[in-house]
Amino acid sequence: MKQYEYMVENIQIQLRNGTNFEDIITEKLNTLGREGWELAGVNGTVYYFKREI
Repeated sequence: MKQYEYMVENIQIQLRNGTNFEDIITEKLNTLGREGWELAGVNGTVYYFKREI
């Protein structure tokens, strides 16, 4: 049986002039993906991740 560990991240981004929300969140999600985390759900600014252990 597969086992998972879970992580909850409250990702709040403060935008400055010329900053694009999509670019910032994409970079953050790609970083977590390279670490093996899979996005499992989103509720507002709270992101739920899981990865197999």
